[in-house]
Amino acid sequence: MSACRHSLQIIECLFHIHAHNVNWGQGFIFSTTTQLIHFDSYGAIVSFVHVDGIHWNFCTSMLKKAHMHCTLIIYLISRSDYFKMRRTCCSKTDWVDIKWKGGVMKHPVQQDGNSCGVVVCMMAKEVMEVFPKTPTMAFGTTKKEMAHQRKVLAMEILTASVFDKEVNCAMCAGIKPPGSVPHHTHTDWIQCDSCFRWCHTQCLHMDQKSLEEAQVGDWVCSLCNK
Repeated sequence: MSACRHSLQIIECLFHIHAHNVNWGQGFIFSTTTQLIHFDSYGAIVSFVHVDGIHWNFCTSMLKKAHMHCTLIIYLISRSDYFKMRRTCCSKTDWVDIKWKGGVMKHPVQQDGNSCGVVVCMMAKEVMEVFPKTPTMAFGTTKKEMAHQRKVLAMEILTASVFDKEVNCAMCAGIKPPGSVPHHTHTDWIQCDSCFRWCHTQCLHMDQKSLEEAQVGDWVCSLCNK
């Protein structure tokens, strides 16, 4: 997995955590996995874009139904391709010819070369917390403050994560093994005799003979066998 893809997933995860924490039901998180959406159902959209393969930018648009136009706070969609696709697939033409009004939201400036993702997440959080008002952003961006904020964001992800060692595989964290299909419901599991975590034999690449041998005596998972 590339660093860019990894960062994208972390940022998107934090956006959803922030939205859940503030019960942000009026807004929509626009990401790379977003399908065709109905803009009229939301009061705002937040997103983030990777610029020139080196920098993350935060984007948000406030949608005003009364005037059927958007006030773009930072560039959300670079071209009209998305709206053309929406028109073709859903016969929706209400947003194709909208004139976008651009602007720049005042925010603290990044002081190093690797904290753009952290700044993006902090901006998104403040926008969601005060919506529909425009936030006054005053968070610190020194190297020390960014290091602290990384720890805070990491803890938010861990707190929001759900892992029950009684029902989740210690290898893939899922209940069903990767690639499982509805008609194939049988899954072999094995429990570590040291930490008592369960693992899919598929995730361990364990064949039936190895499973039978492990079940005879004590079996220790790779997490404990380090």
